[in-house]
Amino acid sequence: MSTLITHLSTQKDYRKALKTWRPVVFYFGHPQCYACGMAEPLFCKVAETFEDRAVIYKLSTDQSPRHPEVTGTPTVLFYKDGKLRRKLKGIGDPASFGQTFAELVGRTRPRRLPAPRHHDVRWLRQQIRTLCTARRAPALLRLRATPR
Repeated sequence: MSTLITHLSTQKDYRKALKTWRPVVFYFGHPQCYACGMAEPLFCKVAETFEDRAVIYKLSTDQSPRHPEVTGTPTVLFYKDGKLRRKLKGIGDPASFGQTFAELVGRTRPRRLPAPRHHDVRWLRQQIRTLCTARRAPALLRLRATPR
């Protein structure tokens, strides 16, 4: 999975990661943990379906700085708008984990960009009226120069 972010170097990176409009998911595992070895493929499979709707971090507890909410591995933290929405200690069965993931991340849609501005005839007439052509320039300059 190419879009999973796998390394955070400082505590400051956690705070920076949460400053986004998209949901943020942190998965914490350890390479020598038996439960993490079973949970990681399931997490990657489920996270792959939601990678365009959330920012997903797959972190190793021996390489990343300590997170205050993580007391054991595997742990999954779901954040939305910078606030912790749910903490899962262990993943459980695939159906309930997929349902939890869909519940917390699945409804998020990308923000829509503002529609391009369409110019109508009225706008075009206004623009033409304000254009300064060479023939009208002396008359406009005289108008602006006279005191009101």
